[in-house]
Amino acid sequence: MKLASKKSLKSGFTLAESVIALGILVVLITGFLAVFGPATTAIRNTLSGEEASRMQSALEVEMSQLREGREKSQYGSSLEKAFDWIARSHQLGGSVFVYHYRADLAEVRSDGSYAAREDVSGVAGQDFLIQPMVRRLDDPLLQEDFDAIEGRVFFVKMTQLVFGAQGLSVSEDIEGIADPHNEGDDFTTNVSEYPEATVLFEAQFFRLPTRSYNYATGAFDPTEFTRPVFRRNMGVSR
Repeated sequence: MKLASKKSLKSGFTLAESVIALGILVVLITGFLAVFGPATTAIRNTLSGEEASRMQSALEVEMSQLREGREKSQYGSSLEKAFDWIARSHQLGGSVFVYHYRADLAEVRSDGSYAAREDVSGVAGQDFLIQPMVRRLDDPLLQEDFDAIEGRVFFVKMTQLVFGAQGLSVSEDIEGIADPHNEGDDFTTNVSEYPEATVLFEAQFFRLPTRSYNYATGAFDPTEFTRPVFRRNMGVSR
């Protein structure tokens, strides 16, 4: 009889007790997710915004310069390049990518940029730099850079800003550059006649879901992206 008493003392929780404990645990986890879930999302979105903000500087520099070789033979001025990039940024072939890549300090490419370093060994700042870069999808050096990317990849849709009854606003023509005070005049391919010293535009930064070059040249479709991570109003001068 004493042995039976000891066994009964060592028995576990009843089924009812286990169900109650499990219910309490579920309530606690649900409350935790309700409190910290939105906060985690906000932090992630904020970090994406900060990264896109830093990349804005890279885009501003790129839009105001002509690179050696291919670009200097294609465009007559940096403003002509800016017109073309803005007007074609909504098209697949003209998609503009912004990213950081490992740059090999020992080799300079034909366009004046450092060569991409696929090898991840070495010391950053000594053997290679983490370099911001902006290239279009049709750039022959883009694939090299994708093999050496650090961090996330963004792409940018750019649309001219024009003056209307409500002040400065985004143009309805997403593939053209017009007189900002008279949208009836198109200067997309006639940069020399553009009446203003600066073209103003809105840049929408979108985060690419993968760093794969095969995705960028295959399944990627810029029209499917409608919610930018960040927006910035920018300008390019003559």
